[in-house]
Amino acid sequence: MEMNSKEGDGKCKECGSTKKVEGLTHYECDGCGGELERLEPDPGFVIGDTKPMVLRQSNDRNSLGSRIDLSSDKVAARLRKVHIMTSSKKPLFIDLVILELVDKCGVSKASEGAATLLIEVDSEEKLGRIRKKRHGTKSMGEEESRDYRARAFAAAALHILNSNGQSNTAPQVARDWGLVYLDLASAIRILRNNMGGGNDTLREKPSVLRSRQLRHEISRLRNFLQEQFKMDEVIQIIEVATKILMDEGEPLGPNQEWLTGRFCNVPSTRTAFEAAITAMAELRMPLRSARRLYERLPITGMSYFMERCSGLFVC
Repeated sequence: MEMNSKEGDGKCKECGSTKKVEGLTHYECDGCGGELERLEPDPGFVIGDTKPMVLRQSNDRNSLGSRIDLSSDKVAARLRKVHIMTSSKKPLFIDLVILELVDKCGVSKASEGAATLLIEVDSEEKLGRIRKKRHGTKSMGEEESRDYRARAFAAAALHILNSNGQSNTAPQVARDWGLVYLDLASAIRILRNNMGGGNDTLREKPSVLRSRQLRHEISRLRNFLQEQFKMDEVIQIIEVATKILMDEGEPLGPNQEWLTGRFCNVPSTRTAFEAAITAMAELRMPLRSARRLYERLPITGMSYFMERCSGLFVC
């Protein structure tokens, strides 16, 4: 390549050569290797998809309609070509679930982790083939019902990650999507039943798992309580809530012994939340602060309790 004549007299200042070659970042003199002007950016370069692989839609599709086989007949061959061009195809159900995740949570560690879990389960049991009726799909059309089912599985994956200590917005997502609690619980159960044996939580003792989940929920509650109360008040609420849990046999003591109590069959998210609301009532906090906490952290399955918890609070 000849040097640009606009650059002085077009010769290398070091050796006088008029030829240059492309280096890694600059043009270089072909004679002495001296660094010349910076390389121009390639106008045809397009930044690739920066999404993690698990969040990208696959190229697989479910073909709809009939199929016309190959034939030596010209009319049949032409008909087959037209049929292929006009036959509609739809994305796989797993892609719809992941799309809902990305639309709601963006490209994040939470959505990536949930997508990984969903893909693992889908490889064992195709989620799109599960046609169990959902309470929230009554009066919905086919497409709307499909989207609802996709959202239920997406929210369920977030819930499982959250209960395993990976904080995310699972409660807010389920609330914003208007998921019925029974549908979410069913989706969670389906995912858990088909998760691989390599999941770390499956090797934990039940009491250890319960203790870890409760500590995670208490930590999350502390963060939300700080929006309303001073730190000394937050600590007071957490201490009373922890005592309530330990008195009910929850494994928060030094030996992490899990005894039978009124919370033993209640999910950790609801257990910790109910203990926190009860603690707020015992400390004579206003009812509106409890309702505000529920607005900010809408734990699934707590609506019935919140409707009737006013009796705990002093008017």
